[in-house]
Amino acid sequence: MKTFFFTFIVCLLNLPSTEIIGKYQIESEDSFDTLELRKDNTYEYKVRGKSFNSWMDITGSWILKDGILILNHNYQYEEETIKYILKKEPASKGHNTFGVIDLYENPIPEFEVKYLCNNNVIIKKTNKKGIVKFKKCDLLKSGNSTIGIELKYVVNGKVVTETTSFNKNFEHVLLRINNSPKTIKSNRKYRFAYKNGSLKSIDFPYVKEMSSYKKL
Repeated sequence: MKTFFFTFIVCLLNLPSTEIIGKYQIESEDSFDTLELRKDNTYEYKVRGKSFNSWMDITGSWILKDGILILNHNYQYEEETIKYILKKEPASKGHNTFGVIDLYENPIPEFEVKYLCNNNVIIKKTNKKGIVKFKKCDLLKSGNSTIGIELKYVVNGKVVTETTSFNKNFEHVLLRINNSPKTIKSNRKYRFAYKNGSLKSIDFPYVKEMSSYKKL
């Protein structure tokens, strides 16, 4: 009987306060973020800044402990397939050079690179060291100082085509290609202080430090 009573008290103390359940809105002129805390201990945080590009929805589970609201966020993402690394290595005067390597820093020979200069396309392949060199584009229109490259590479068995641009005066660009990107599972915990029906952010990277929220 004592054991049952003790277990009941522990469970009671760990129950979330029903007062915190509801919808909150950030008090900010730069954002319209909202946080909804549901009875089933799930939540939805809507990031709504001035820029539409930064909008996102975050979901997960929540718990209230000693006046601290903890939002658990389980998510996954894929490793990047290609990374462009600007290198300050000596390059031949009058040339743009590219180095192509795999995820383990091994050079990739015979890798085709299309060099785009206005409407002209020059196609070359990397040498045994994974290097390809192009004479700098001298046909650029006045005020334009960028050149482009087009690449084709395989990612998880599928051919991907990608085009990007650089200032024509760069020294050397290293292209690191990941042909088999992995799906990474991760977890983040965000913390807010809860007191008298309001919230304040403690550890939440999507808002300014110590942002306040009011209950709607």
